[in-house]
Amino acid sequence: MNFKNLLFYFLMLAAIPAAATNYYINSKTGSDNNAGNSKDRPWKTMVNLGKNKFMPGDSILFARGSAYTGGVIFSSSGNAAHPIVISHYSVGADVIKNTPRTELTPIFEKYGAGPAPAFSNPDWNVLNGNIFRIEGSYVVIDGLYFHDNTNPPGSDKTTKNVQKLGAVYLALGTHHQVVKNCEFFHTPVGIKVKSSYSLITRNHLHDAANMMAYSWGPIAIMVVSGNNEISHNRVENYGAYGGPYGSDGGVIELDGVDDNFKANNIHIHHNTSINNHGFLEIAARNVDSVTVAYNLSDDRNQFIGGGGYKVNVFNNTVVRTREPNVDRYVFWTFNPELTFFNVKNNIFYIASDLGVFGPVKKVTDHVRVAIGEQPREQNLYYSPGNENPIGITARKGDLLADPLFIDLQNRNFRLSAKSPALGKGTKTNYTYDLDGYPVKNTKPALGAYEF
Repeated sequence: MNFKNLLFYFLMLAAIPAAATNYYINSKTGSDNNAGNSKDRPWKTMVNLGKNKFMPGDSILFARGSAYTGGVIFSSSGNAAHPIVISHYSVGADVIKNTPRTELTPIFEKYGAGPAPAFSNPDWNVLNGNIFRIEGSYVVIDGLYFHDNTNPPGSDKTTKNVQKLGAVYLALGTHHQVVKNCEFFHTPVGIKVKSSYSLITRNHLHDAANMMAYSWGPIAIMVVSGNNEISHNRVENYGAYGGPYGSDGGVIELDGVDDNFKANNIHIHHNTSINNHGFLEIAARNVDSVTVAYNLSDDRNQFIGGGGYKVNVFNNTVVRTREPNVDRYVFWTFNPELTFFNVKNNIFYIASDLGVFGPVKKVTDHVRVAIGEQPREQNLYYSPGNENPIGITARKGDLLADPLFIDLQNRNFRLSAKSPALGKGTKTNYTYDLDGYPVKNTKPALGAYEF
């Protein structure tokens, strides 16, 4: 074997990870002095996650029914083919089948059973309230429960402590992270995304209703880096009344406090948003190519606030009938000159005292104003008792009609068979609706649901 072939051989060996290891953690029966590599000898706390080096393909599994307090910095990395997975485990069906019912309780404690493992960090002095601060790349967090995290102390209009929050905190400079199938309850910032090329999907974030700081309400997902995807999540009851804007917080914020943030290539699609104080706020300084598509936003205040270039808004169902709404328009901006939205195939169903776009006014100081005329086509607008829900002059392609939802009273915003929104859309690159059903290739329905 010549040198060239030998070098290639060793490079190939280096690309193949050693046999992956499962590590087990059980707060009820474990010990941090155990080896941790079997269900019979699990660790007890998260402390070893910050001490040990984990390899691509390894899995770190928490027993179902267990609970943990505090936080950990996790710095190990997987790779594209073999990410590191942080998830859960439970007793196998075969063990239950072969164990008498009267002897199952200690089995459940030893091998895990019941709800997803629970994590809380109520102490700001421990990692600023972070639970998992991920400083490696190619890490998957799957199926965990986070609850009751701290608000930052000494919050006022100048503090930046809010920037340090995040029950799951994906650190700057990392990449290719996945957070999926997790639940977040009463976490002022559920997921902080400073990583790039990451996916936040199929999570349930709910019930955070207290102001974090003078001008900050709770935010389910805060994004501080480009090239990320947020999809198929459900967010409920995020945001608070108060502060200089009257209301703040909500589902997603592209946060511009970090000066180097360029909000390019952010893809927000197929999310369900219920009773939050706004769906998306674009506070970043540099925005290019943000797409918001096939979302249901049944919230208060703005659908998208903040300016940006190339913000595509396709096939969303936006409902604003919850009161009170502090924002007077569905879209607003701090800088009309730098705001460029492409709005098509959406349904806007709003209260009679609101507008969708509204006339542009001269900006003085840091004041929210309507975004005025923007490229738009094939949108449906309806506001009972309001002849001008658009807020500006209607143009060709605007449809002013009742969308005829299946059950408005019970907030089922799918389209009935007689809806004027059926078949009125223009083609996009999306192939399925919010329910996962196929959309028509040439003339999809307006809004997030295809009949």
